[in-house]
Amino acid sequence: MADHAAKFPAMFTPRLRLRQFEPKDDIGLYACLGNQDLVRYWDFAPCKNIQEARGWVRTLSKTTQPYSAIAWAVADITTDKCIGMVNYHHREAYRRKLEIGYILQAEHHGQGLMTEAVRMVMSHCIEQLKTRRIEAIIHPDNAPSIRLAKRLGFEFEGGPLRDYWRVGDRFMSPVVYSFIAS
Repeated sequence: MADHAAKFPAMFTPRLRLRQFEPKDDIGLYACLGNQDLVRYWDFAPCKNIQEARGWVRTLSKTTQPYSAIAWAVADITTDKCIGMVNYHHREAYRRKLEIGYILQAEHHGQGLMTEAVRMVMSHCIEQLKTRRIEAIIHPDNAPSIRLAKRLGFEFEGGPLRDYWRVGDRFMSPVVYSFIAS
């Protein structure tokens, strides 16, 4: 397991450390995934308690295989406290494409932190994994996420994808934004 951790692609921005999830990240991740307002546009229900967040931390800490998915804890560079997450998933290496996701604690919104984090992950995917197409599947009412995607060069591509996500007993119809690396 130590060998896996040594290969994890940790990255730094001026204000953030993007690293593998650790058990200490449960509180920080719960502040994201347990917040109804933050996950209302996600394709799963919010965590009901810290134990559920711990389960997510365990799962996310194991996604170190670059061939399908990786999740990074977004940590404050000075305190190393987890304040969010960026991941890629649904990677198709042959087609050189993947999907990207992100979430940040509400008190850190509006500071450009997620722009830094997502830009760094996009660079990693393009340069290291030779990804050409990056998709962001976003609920059409999630204006902050759409603004972030546009700021990073994503373009609206289509949708809504009718009943694409199921959350409990309801269905949601997100839209697709894409970034094409030149």
